[in-house]
Amino acid sequence: MTVTVIIPTWNRAPLLAETLASVQAQTHADFACLVADDGSSDGTHALVEGLADPRFRLLRLARCAMHGKVRNSALPEVRTPLVAFLDDDDRWVPDTLETQLNALGDAGMVFGQMRRFGARTGVWPGRVPPLVDLARLLRGNVIPLSTVLARVDALRAAGGFPEEVEATPDYELWLRVARRFKIVGVERVLCEYRVHEGNMSRRKALELDELDAFYRRLQQEWDLPDALLAPARRGIARGRARLSGRLLDRVRAMMPKR
Repeated sequence: MTVTVIIPTWNRAPLLAETLASVQAQTHADFACLVADDGSSDGTHALVEGLADPRFRLLRLARCAMHGKVRNSALPEVRTPLVAFLDDDDRWVPDTLETQLNALGDAGMVFGQMRRFGARTGVWPGRVPPLVDLARLLRGNVIPLSTVLARVDALRAAGGFPEEVEATPDYELWLRVARRFKIVGVERVLCEYRVHEGNMSRRKALELDELDAFYRRLQQEWDLPDALLAPARRGIARGRARLSGRLLDRVRAMMPKR
């Protein structure tokens, strides 16, 4: 079965080259790859066109800097029933698509693990639930975006990616999918996730703020009981405490010795 792979990108041609090579190396070769270019000014266009591979196509977009909006712009271009997502600085392992297709069954979505490399290492999530429902997801996100294969109909029924948030658009979409469709997990590393030191703290703080606002909005929209959201809110509090502790350590390190 043909799968469409969506890769949003912006001015990351050297990293994107590694990403595209990992797609070309898939054991399941029946795919179409749509590179959604968010207004790049580097060599992205030449890179994609230079592949001379008819499975790869460039979608040129005006710069918007919102990942959810870029992915939504690519979804109407998808002509296959299944779509997979990959970030432009990540890399798939060779059998990612094959593993996803074998595990999908009658589910609306399947995901696996990612292995971090760069400024941080380790595998996330450490344990993958074989079945993820709404209650489990409300305790915190366990679905790495670059390991997801989904039915296009499920994504459209869930409303696509939210476009007004920067750090958490995928998590909100997974929750909306989980309300109506089965999500299955495979405990295998499907993606190598590049961690950038420079943006980790800023992104984490932004993610916590967005999650706090999102849970409040979701509670009103879905009339969720406080008890269902309590674990997620405790997680936000712990995350903020950790960030505050690291900030305090940096301030102390900059203070003159006495």
